[in-house]
Amino acid sequence: MGRLAQLRSLARLGSERVANRLRARRFAIDSAANGPVPDGAVALYFAVGPENAYQFEQWRRPLEALATRRPVMVIVDRPDSGRLVLAGSTLPVAFARASGELESLVERHRVAAVLYVNQVEQNFRMLRFADPVHIQIGHGESDKGSSVSNQHKAYDFTFIGGPAGRRRLAGALYDFDAEARIREVGRPQLDHDYPGAPDWPDDGRLRILYAPTWEGDRATIRYGSLVSHGAAIISALRADPRVRIIYRPHPRIGKASAAHARADSQIRAALTSDGDRHLVDLGPYGWQWRFADHCITDISAVAYDWLATGKPLAITEPAAEAYRPESALLDSLPLVPADRAGDIEVLLPPQSAELAALTRHYFGDITAGASTRRFEAALDEVISRRQSEIAARYNRG
Repeated sequence: MGRLAQLRSLARLGSERVANRLRARRFAIDSAANGPVPDGAVALYFAVGPENAYQFEQWRRPLEALATRRPVMVIVDRPDSGRLVLAGSTLPVAFARASGELESLVERHRVAAVLYVNQVEQNFRMLRFADPVHIQIGHGESDKGSSVSNQHKAYDFTFIGGPAGRRRLAGALYDFDAEARIREVGRPQLDHDYPGAPDWPDDGRLRILYAPTWEGDRATIRYGSLVSHGAAIISALRADPRVRIIYRPHPRIGKASAAHARADSQIRAALTSDGDRHLVDLGPYGWQWRFADHCITDISAVAYDWLATGKPLAITEPAAEAYRPESALLDSLPLVPADRAGDIEVLLPPQSAELAALTRHYFGDITAGASTRRFEAALDEVISRRQSEIAARYNRG
């Protein structure tokens, strides 16, 4: 990141802090008016900015479904992120801006479990409490280097999709008991319907999802394809009359690279110039899985979400300096190099039976409702275990 970009980022962060401080009192009133904070709840701890709202959105529907059988809430520490959660979810929201407020919340409402969708430093403010069971659920299946972190040891349990996630963590971490601390829960998100699809007629044209990830803030996670592949991909797809494009850029594109921000703007302008033939998709996520016919994406969670559909998938080759993880998916599918990004046959491979085996490897059984049952059963198990441990300790005392 250049010096000017760093200064702009610091200025933006400073402005956000001031705004959140000024809005804290009003948001505390609004969140309390939204409904009472439940006792004994499963709490999603979401202590990040609104640019990361997609991480919460990945789990919103499974958690709203869970709330029909046990209390669930979201804990936020920022008014700007909290307002997005309030506006987009039926879940109660608790506001705990400082450590003292968080401590009072956890103890007063006897929080049973805490779920984490990311690996940010702020999570350690919550992890200091011993009684709740702490569970890392992530915000998407992925073989990226950032999906394997020594921070996994800080949580009591990690919920992953299937055998691939277990093997990934067991093979990368030292002194980590994968057998005891991992639960395979599939992909509960796939059991829900999602709004937002355009009203396109079923006229035989191919609906192609191009969903590039962001550029990354360090060399090892530079998986984003916008600068290296984006223009050629879009040009090739636009030139094919069979194709309608759904362009879905990652919400963080351009945060660390002005070149990626420019590439994104240019692609949006090009697609808009074709009238209503294509869609610049900045809305909700999930409907694309059923609606689109093919997906072109980068090494990202989108690739693994799409894998579960069994439909054709093309993944771009990342920058040479990016960490290339061991991956059954990446080793089985040929990655699209930058010099082939304009080749329509490479971009739109035929459907492969091999994807079914990969799906089982990454997600296990994904028949309707199976992932939800496994997710909720795993929660029941670890919460019951923790409550038994607390009771035994109390009785000894």
